[in-house]
Amino acid sequence: VGLLPLAVIFITGAISLPAGTWADRWTRRNILAIGAMIWGCAGMFAAASSSFIQLFLTRALLGFGQGTIAPTHLSLLSDYYPMQVRGRVLGYHRAANPAGQVIGALVGGGIIAAAGWRWGFVAAALPGLLFGLYALTLREPRRGESDLLDAAAENPLLAEFLHDPDDKPGFFASLGDIFANRTLRLLIFTNAAFGFTLFGIVFWLPAFFEREYGFTTSQAGVAFAFLALAAFIGTWFGGPLADRNVHKGFTYIAKLGVYATGFLTATWTVAFAAPSAVVTIVALVLGAMIASLALPGLTAIVAAAAPPRIRSQAFAAFGLALAVCGAAAAPLVVGASSEALQQWAGMDEGASLRWSIAASAATVASLGTYLMYRASKVAGEDVQRTMAAFLQDYVSRAQARAAMRPESGGPPS
Repeated sequence: VGLLPLAVIFITGAISLPAGTWADRWTRRNILAIGAMIWGCAGMFAAASSSFIQLFLTRALLGFGQGTIAPTHLSLLSDYYPMQVRGRVLGYHRAANPAGQVIGALVGGGIIAAAGWRWGFVAAALPGLLFGLYALTLREPRRGESDLLDAAAENPLLAEFLHDPDDKPGFFASLGDIFANRTLRLLIFTNAAFGFTLFGIVFWLPAFFEREYGFTTSQAGVAFAFLALAAFIGTWFGGPLADRNVHKGFTYIAKLGVYATGFLTATWTVAFAAPSAVVTIVALVLGAMIASLALPGLTAIVAAAAPPRIRSQAFAAFGLALAVCGAAAAPLVVGASSEALQQWAGMDEGASLRWSIAASAATVASLGTYLMYRASKVAGEDVQRTMAAFLQDYVSRAQARAAMRPESGGPPS
């Protein structure tokens, strides 16, 4: 059973970077729709599985669909909505994930109890199929459209040339541009560090409550639901918070991220160092809520710091860092550390898991906070540089097109 999530994670990580390149070069609406329908079909196939191998393969297919989400969703939203409201838009989008965890657990649990696990897969698959078909009706915006529309109000020359650039970069060129950007590079590693902390805790949290505090499976599920609800609330209200502060600049928004990540590191370390179930739950919930308040602002920084023509690939790189360093590596590292403490320090299962998670939160999350601090020092400058280069490129293209017109009388003086 523990291998099933790895099937999703491996394929998601493998497909996310190519999907980012596809999304930067092709119609994102179509990639989004195909990914959602593949995701839905994977659920239907899972419902019909009659062996573990078949079920494992359906989870891998699920990862293929999931790998297209970040490059297409976040890139489209960044082009649909201008910078002034982008924080709340991206925040509402990110809030859907913890909300879905709570709703899925309640609704899915009821369906499985009434009709069996196969119908649970069917119920989860139907929305993917239906919304995948609906996605084909979405409008495909031009790269950087919302940024250009804002700029065109001041420079009418840009309004006439709202089109995709002809020289769309390839896979390795996009990656090179992404890692050459200091803010993107630092935030990718920050995402990896906190992804490791998050998945290491979330994966083992039910087992921790059962082993250390004697919770039943249902009670551990309720504790997890509180954590997901806190993340939803923080992310939902974090979007408007980012938009209210965008006029102060991205350096200020990045500093809010430093405070939030530092608070998360402190509270989650205390959560597992203190031998109390109540303290653990309260500290986890507070840390998740405060950290989630900063999440939409950090996502908006990524959207602003990434050049629009490689924005999809930038979001894909973030998703890959989260999948590989978080979902794939963290559960294994924390589990191996727990077993080592049992063998070498003579701890029982609960205590060894407690200190393994606490060590992960204290060390890796501290590294993530430091990286976030480094990013806050350069975020404002890098966003300005990216936007200036993007607008200059479009001005140059506009002037070149104007010079080629027969009625122009030749190149401009």
